[in-house]
Amino acid sequence: MCLQFRWATLMGATNQNDKLLVLNRFEKSLIDLNDVYRKHQNYIRAKYKITSLEMEIIQLIVLEGKKKMKEIGQYFNIKLSTLTSIIVKIERQKLVKRVNSKDDRRVVFLEVTNKGNKLYTDYSKYIQVISTLMKSSMDEENFNAFTEGLSKMSELVSPS
Repeated sequence: MCLQFRWATLMGATNQNDKLLVLNRFEKSLIDLNDVYRKHQNYIRAKYKITSLEMEIIQLIVLEGKKKMKEIGQYFNIKLSTLTSIIVKIERQKLVKRVNSKDDRRVVFLEVTNKGNKLYTDYSKYIQVISTLMKSSMDEENFNAFTEGLSKMSELVSPS
């Protein structure tokens, strides 16, 4: 309740009823946003025939660069044997490729292929459209406050 009270206070609600209305509206907006995002993910998954985890692995490699199998397993908290079967599947689809380290041939990196990059571009294009729509619907000050609020929310609810 403390987090809810702080959020309602930040939103300018003055009495308990207003605070609850603000919180309910905020919670509904989060649920609606999640639903829209989930539907987009389902569309991409059906189009490219991949799972959410496979997409997240590709996204991680695109955003952070080539990764060792061990690093990916640790990041997603999955066993190397499980990860190997996942990688085999997306490797067969030519979305990622294994590359041996030049320094130590025992070390295997995963890189995203051109097809994998196209998938990620297609996947992230939707977020870019949403961002553009939001920016065009607000003045600069409100958009900056909105962006700061989303960053703060992510920071507050992050499991780390």
